Amino acid sequence: MKRTKFLVAGVLVTLVLAGFVSLFASASPDGLESVLLTGCDTADGEIAGGTCVLQAAGDHEIGGAFADYGMSFLDNDVLGASLAGILGALFTLAAATGLFWLLARGKKAPQAEPAEHA
Repeated sequence: MKRTKFLVAGVLVTLVLAGFVSLFASASPDGLESVLLTGCDTADGEIAGGTCVLQAAGDHEIGGAFADYGMSFLDNDVLGASLAGILGALFTLAAATGLFWLLARGKKAPQAEPAEHA
């Protein structure tokens, strides 16, 4: 029973943090994006001139609801960022749980056969 309470508490803390901390995500480019912007002039987050690797980049091929750490179908940025964090955490938890379940399922301990008396 203690393990179940611990796991439920962990999931709840994860969801609260994902919904709240995601609101403080920086809009500034991360390290990889900064390197890809080397050589370009930017204004308001858009490439204004120069030559860099990101000029050849297009839009997301898949696009989707989670593009740019928000929810594309919501007009409220705060709610969209919070919901994206919560759903992202749930999807990650579901994928990890499913993978763990599949891996653990194949590793059952062999049953000991009863010894025969001679």
